[in-house]
Amino acid sequence: MSRRSTTAKKRAIARNNKIHPSKKDPEMEELEEQGIDVSNLEDEEDVHRVMNAIKQLPCPLAAKRRFRKYMRAKLLQKEIKQSSGCCGGSNTNRQNWRKFKIWKKEMSYKLEPWGSWLKNVEGHQGTGVVSYFVFLRWLFFLNLVIFILMLLFVTIPYVAFSNNGYTYVVTGSGVSGMSVASEQTCSPLYQVNVSSDAKTLIQDFLQGSGWMEKTAMFYGFYDSQDLNSFVAGHYSLPLAYLLTSLVILLFSLITMARYTMQSFRENLEDQNEKHQYCNRVFGGWDFALSEEGTAVLKHRSLYKDLAGELAEQRHHEARKNMSSNDKCRLYTIRFFINFMVICILGGSGYLIYWVTDWVTSFLADPNYKTNNDAIVVLLVEFLPSLTITALNGIVPLIFGIVVKAENYTPEFTIKITLIRTVFLRLASLAVLIATIYRIVSCTDKETTCNVGQNACDSLRCWETYVGQNFFKLIVLDFLVKVGVTLGYELPRKILTTKCDAAICKKIGLAEFDIPKNVLDIVYTQTLCWLGFFYAPLIPALATISMFVLFYLKYLSAMYNTNPPEIPYKASKSNNFFMIVLMIAFFLCCLPVGYTMVKLTPSYGCGPFRIYSYMTVCVDATISNFPSWLQTIIGIFTSGSFIIILLVLLSLIIYYTSSKSGARAKMIVMLKEQMIMEGKDKQFLLNRIYELTGEKPGAKKKDNKRPPSNGPRNGPPPSAVKTVNEVHHNGNVSKDNDEIEKKIRVVELTPVDDVPEVVPYNDPDDSTRKTAETAFKREVTPVDWDQVPGDENTNRTTSTVTATNVAFDF
Repeated sequence: MSRRSTTAKKRAIARNNKIHPSKKDPEMEELEEQGIDVSNLEDEEDVHRVMNAIKQLPCPLAAKRRFRKYMRAKLLQKEIKQSSGCCGGSNTNRQNWRKFKIWKKEMSYKLEPWGSWLKNVEGHQGTGVVSYFVFLRWLFFLNLVIFILMLLFVTIPYVAFSNNGYTYVVTGSGVSGMSVASEQTCSPLYQVNVSSDAKTLIQDFLQGSGWMEKTAMFYGFYDSQDLNSFVAGHYSLPLAYLLTSLVILLFSLITMARYTMQSFRENLEDQNEKHQYCNRVFGGWDFALSEEGTAVLKHRSLYKDLAGELAEQRHHEARKNMSSNDKCRLYTIRFFINFMVICILGGSGYLIYWVTDWVTSFLADPNYKTNNDAIVVLLVEFLPSLTITALNGIVPLIFGIVVKAENYTPEFTIKITLIRTVFLRLASLAVLIATIYRIVSCTDKETTCNVGQNACDSLRCWETYVGQNFFKLIVLDFLVKVGVTLGYELPRKILTTKCDAAICKKIGLAEFDIPKNVLDIVYTQTLCWLGFFYAPLIPALATISMFVLFYLKYLSAMYNTNPPEIPYKASKSNNFFMIVLMIAFFLCCLPVGYTMVKLTPSYGCGPFRIYSYMTVCVDATISNFPSWLQTIIGIFTSGSFIIILLVLLSLIIYYTSSKSGARAKMIVMLKEQMIMEGKDKQFLLNRIYELTGEKPGAKKKDNKRPPSNGPRNGPPPSAVKTVNEVHHNGNVSKDNDEIEKKIRVVELTPVDDVPEVVPYNDPDDSTRKTAETAFKREVTPVDWDQVPGDENTNRTTSTVTATNVAFDF
């Protein structure tokens, strides 16, 4: 095509557009009416601005989709420049970040550990049981992190680095409470008898004694000398041991608090009790499911959730219908059961104390191994652990039986059982710790190596002794869990399914006991927190225990047990489980913190053997700092600064609590306002029904009157008026386009000219609400001479008919 013909074609197109100008698209006109300019889209920032404005429009979703479709079509017809300048790539970066978050979320779903296993459990046992597995998985990763921290900062440096001796790094300069001479005297006295007999080796492995004492598992293996680090040349193992322990406790607290807040937030989102069944029935299904097996699991999960809700509602209805005599009988039963529970807890604590004291007296005899058989010695040494484990297995069964007579809700039944079992297990550990403390803090000790004599037990390394007790407890606890799953639940399943006897069928499968299983893993985690300071590699045992326990309990939940008889909804379970774990955590911090601050460490073993207290290693490290840094640290650790910090934290807590209280009141006010708006709409609809005698939206019969040939009375028809304009001063607004949320009188005409139907067209055709009403209202005679307008209008009483009142709410 020649250049001349191309120019002529362009002129023809321009002349045609000038004669016949193109009309705007209806979507563009609607967007311009809403205040959105789409005619000038130059770069990506303009596109992003327009799309955000469309997203914020107060219009139906169908209209937004139509607008976005129009914008996409418009963008395909025009080349959009990429933004430039210092902030030019903000839109691109924003889109890339959004895509990255979506990709990260998808990958987290794909890489979620045991995700498909949890869905199988949810479909078979319900959400209450799957919450236990989620809790177990969380504890597994927590113990894994604790184990990695101890391994990286304590075990590996001591094994990999060589000793530099007692340099200034560990001794400091001018620090009191430190004695290297006592360490050189007492360390050679700490000897361990290692036997080559296979039977003794296995026994030592189970007890943590013998050859196990000199392994990295226990506290006594580590030394207090300076280590030759590859990075800085010096590595203070005492300081690393203490700080790593504090970091582990702080990390556990922050992780639990974060997990609790997340569960609490989800719990608040699920507290829509008014529409709980409607939301689950109409909004609970996942339409992205494509496999039949997954759909069946989702169906079962919804069924279990609804069953739990209905069971709780049924219990509340039964409680409302109880008579006074029934309530009095129920409260009396609860009083006696709680008294019995207190007696059981007290008796259990005394039994543990007596057994531990007797075992300590038995082992105080220097010839106890030669005078007794090896099996007897092994049973005696494990007797405190066996007693605690037996009580933890028997007493919760009693609690589970008596709680049925108290007639609590399904949710509170699990909570009260958990609380009682927690008190039992924590009380058992508290009695054990108190007994060990009585042995360790015995006053009759020699002054050189701080070892007990005469009536006190001779413990060369009491920290390792404490670690051995927790080591035996965690090993025995793991063996009991494996034995119960494989030795009780599995044979019961085989007996029930393979045996045709009536008694076997009556026994049936075991029930998955949520409180007992939750307390089992809480107890294991408590032992880990109590023992990691005295046995640094105990978190490795806890991690292995959690890992194996997950598969054992999965086998139990899928094949060996039935779902709980009382369905339990899991919306609050994770939150409550974490609260129970936090209670156990704070109780564990007390003995560990007291050991760090108040107890004198052993002079013959461990990384703190040269210090009078474990915290002296911090003073020794600070003494090597420059003087100005020591002054700053002294200010921040002074009592006055701590008091100011506590006051400031109290003010912050008060401010945040006041702010949350104000927001809670605002939420209540907004809810009441929404309720009042709904009542106002209902009131308007009722008024229409009273005036017309017909329900809004009902079709009216064709009662068209014949036209009248007589003269018309009254003023001429006016423009479109609203009800507010008719009832007030009669001033007519010229803006006839404002139709939203108003009752419009489409036409005020005499009785003779009543139109048929004037429909109301919604702007986006998504809704159409017309109310055809016809009512007569007497209008007060008006002196038309005083009204500007037509002078020939008659001064008579006119009957005005308002027709076709349209509503848009």
